[in-house]
Amino acid sequence: MKTSYISNTSKISHFTNLVWILSLKNLKLRYKNSILGFMWSLLTPLLYLAIFTFIFSKAFPDLENYPLYALTGLIFWNFYSNATTTAINSVINSRGVLKSLKVETIALPISEVVTSIINLLFSFIPFGILMVVFDASIGFETLFIFFAMLLFALFTLGIGLFVCAFNVYFRDVGLLYTSLTPALFYFTPIAYSTKLVPEQFQLLIKLNPLYHFMELFRTILYYNQIPDLYQWSLVICITAFFFGVGLLVFKKLEKGFISNY
Repeated sequence: MKTSYISNTSKISHFTNLVWILSLKNLKLRYKNSILGFMWSLLTPLLYLAIFTFIFSKAFPDLENYPLYALTGLIFWNFYSNATTTAINSVINSRGVLKSLKVETIALPISEVVTSIINLLFSFIPFGILMVVFDASIGFETLFIFFAMLLFALFTLGIGLFVCAFNVYFRDVGLLYTSLTPALFYFTPIAYSTKLVPEQFQLLIKLNPLYHFMELFRTILYYNQIPDLYQWSLVICITAFFFGVGLLVFKKLEKGFISNY
């Protein structure tokens, strides 16, 4: 029993180290030959924010501190978009490594999500500055963002595992997903409030799982409130479903990866 426990602990430690090493490698490759490097994780949401503020701030006068409202959605959208679009090709791009070394295949898409989490943490720097500028309140409620981020990371990983697995067999899956992602951006209430969406389209918006995460993040960071039980329950169920399906599909299709490179 003790030997089994030590063996499992060793495997977990080895896997964690592998994911961390791959994540650092991803970061270096992502910003290779870039003068600004990690600064892009700060500049990208700010550039989008400047555009949205210029276009929409006057259109949504009811949204107090609009830049803070929009940035809350932008930083989490950037995380989701970057994590899933890089996870898609993570296995295909590492086929040489997988054929020559004994590497846990699932570590590849996980490392892409971890890389995006690191970028997400950097994105909180301009968000924190904006909170100071707009004198936004920060209280005990803000701590709930960490649990919300964990759920979102698992949800995103589930999507990444799902599309990554199918993309190994059918390259069109990756091309289709990356083509539809920009459309999903406008289908998700990032720069606008759902209160402005016509009644006949409300249900359509709410069928988008990302909508519920954006509402969760804004409840905590923008409105400085603790989400109610319904919000938490809904998001936990969404996370469990997408992560569970993504993991099952990945493990099911993983056996045929090498023969389909």
